[in-house]
Amino acid sequence: MNDMTQSPVRFGQGESLVGMLTTPAGQGAAAVGCLMLNMGANHRIGPRRINVKLAREMAGRGISCIRLDLAGLGDSGPASGSEHFLTQAVLDLQAAMNLIQTMLGVRRFIVIGLCFGAINGLSLAVADPRVVGFLMFDGYAFPGRRAQLERQIRRALAAPTNPAVIGKTARWLQRKFSAKAAAAAAPHIFESDPPEVTAAVFRRSMTQVAERNVAVLLFYTGTMHVVDRGRDQLGPFATEAFTQRFEYRFIGDIDHSLTSMESQRVFMEVVCDWALRVVQGTAVASSPHAAPAARANGQFASSRQAVALQRDPVI
Repeated sequence: MNDMTQSPVRFGQGESLVGMLTTPAGQGAAAVGCLMLNMGANHRIGPRRINVKLAREMAGRGISCIRLDLAGLGDSGPASGSEHFLTQAVLDLQAAMNLIQTMLGVRRFIVIGLCFGAINGLSLAVADPRVVGFLMFDGYAFPGRRAQLERQIRRALAAPTNPAVIGKTARWLQRKFSAKAAAAAAPHIFESDPPEVTAAVFRRSMTQVAERNVAVLLFYTGTMHVVDRGRDQLGPFATEAFTQRFEYRFIGDIDHSLTSMESQRVFMEVVCDWALRVVQGTAVASSPHAAPAARANGQFASSRQAVALQRDPVI
């Protein structure tokens, strides 16, 4: 590819953090850079190498990107201190912004957080005014009782033909009725916050982001949520004043892990369209009743009780 260049970089305290900087070739780079975070504990390349593909596509459109491993993940070394993991993530991401600011003169950033990366991205958006755009992909979700019940019914109906559902059901039954299997189950790395705490953090953080006029895209897929009617994934927050200032997209035909090439194509189209509008200063909040993405001739048309962060494993 001759429309971009890639450079491995080390940065942070003791140069213990590792990333890949992708920049447009030649002149004309945008004044806004992009940070691509780890998806959970996965390597910086993302599921199906989507961060690599997205960084190259965005660089071809003039946006410099860095995909990085947070401390203790991928190729980066462990943190040298004893900070809380969210605090450490913010410090790592700020070190990446400092690096790009020094190397490229970029002082404004958009952050793309996939799954658990949405938590780290939101923490950074609250903490650092250099963040002017934040994309949350299948992150925080608060579907109500009706949405949860419909999802459970649809998943149950899919069980006879869906190998993933069959496997998950079999493992759940083993843990439920076998003491040996239950004891062998891997423990959670982190203790989950109660739903009401998660909801309070979400409300407080998103309100602060909205007050700073950060452009936000809440992007959800069909794998976890199946269907969506009127911003279902925001549940009690769907009509809050702060969420009316954010864009919201639900595309049921793509999946959380972006397994198919079509899912990847649609994902990159949506993300690049949003990122360019942030760079141009034209990203605006959409109507809460906006129609979902259209699909014509098999192709997506370009457009412009709480449950905590989804925790399904990524293949």
